[in-house]
Amino acid sequence: MSDICVCGVHCATHCKAYQTECEGCIELGGKISWAVFYGKEYCPIYECVMRKGLASCAECGLAPCEIWKLTRNPDASDEEFAEDIARRMSNLALLAKRS
Repeated sequence: MSDICVCGVHCATHCKAYQTECEGCIELGGKISWAVFYGKEYCPIYECVMRKGLASCAECGLAPCEIWKLTRNPDASDEEFAEDIARRMSNLALLAKRS
C-alpha cells in the first residue's frame, strides 16, 4: 500500500478508519466505506483523480478543490479542517517530489 493516498491523507497516521473499517484508499481502489454517505460507491476525490488520469491531486493543481470541501468530515471544526487541508497539501508536495 502507498503511504499517501491520492488526496494527500497519510492513511496509517491520519485516518481513523484505516485498519478498522478500511484497508486504505489505494489498496481498495477508492472503494472506501464512507463513500455511501455521499451516495457513491467510490471516494469522489479518488474518482476525480482516476477520471483525469492522474496519480494524485498533486498533479491536478486545483487542490484543495470543491470536491475536498464537499467531502469534508462534518464532525471537524473549521480549525481542524484547515489543519487537515494543510497536512494533506504538505503530503501532496512530498508526492510531487517523488515523481
